[in-house]
Amino acid sequence: MHTAKQLKKELFESRINGETTALLPDWGPLDRFGIVVHEPFGAIGASFLLQAAIAEWYAVRPDRLDQTDQIYPDFFLFHAGGPHGDHTYFDLFPTRKEVFVENTPMALLAAINDRGITHLAVPDRPVERVQHEYKEPRQAYDRIRSAWAYSSSGRVANADLTISAKKRVVEANTKLTLNAAESYSERQQAQAAVGQAPVPENELVRVPASRNHEVSKEVRDRILAEREDLLVDGVRTESYRRITVPDALGMLHHGTAPAFLESETWPTD
Repeated sequence: MHTAKQLKKELFESRINGETTALLPDWGPLDRFGIVVHEPFGAIGASFLLQAAIAEWYAVRPDRLDQTDQIYPDFFLFHAGGPHGDHTYFDLFPTRKEVFVENTPMALLAAINDRGITHLAVPDRPVERVQHEYKEPRQAYDRIRSAWAYSSSGRVANADLTISAKKRVVEANTKLTLNAAESYSERQQAQAAVGQAPVPENELVRVPASRNHEVSKEVRDRILAEREDLLVDGVRTESYRRITVPDALGMLHHGTAPAFLESETWPTD
């Protein structure tokens, strides 16, 4: 729960078409953020959006910051055909917050709807004509209020939204995620932010098994090195493109979508 103390709204600057703007002006106390991932640690390319939303999640309900009543954000990462790496250091915890889903539009949308996602980020790719289960798209249209396309590189084509980090602390969770063993300072700061939270007698703390095997060290090191390309005049900036929810539903999967199936008819007797 270190992000509760680590991340503040003022650490981020968002701009739409170059004009400074509030990133999530409609964020409410029951909103839920979801991000779909297609490749190893692809979500690192949307780390500023993810963390800015976490800051909003705590800011809208300050009581969530209380040392005793503190809770993890209702944020979910959907591994399309994964696994694509452990994102626990972004406070995607307990382990059910990372969802491993078959790489099909139907399965991904079902998982997103099941978790009541209201703000959705998807990897940038061409919008494809896809088939979903009956009424599942309408369920999403009714609930999801914002959708964005992002790139694993941190820079998306035809961007209209940028998010900049005002301080280096915003990169701490990225470093911990990609290379926790060599991020001693960041680990110490994260532990200090959590403090000694009491564990109620009727709750059980379990330390998740290591998932380091999911992504090689070579890939982790490459992603971390490529983050330096986002640094301009001492400021790191990621870019995104705002998209419609229907377009987002045609971008959930990677590769080619399955062929359409014939709808069944209900028996009459």
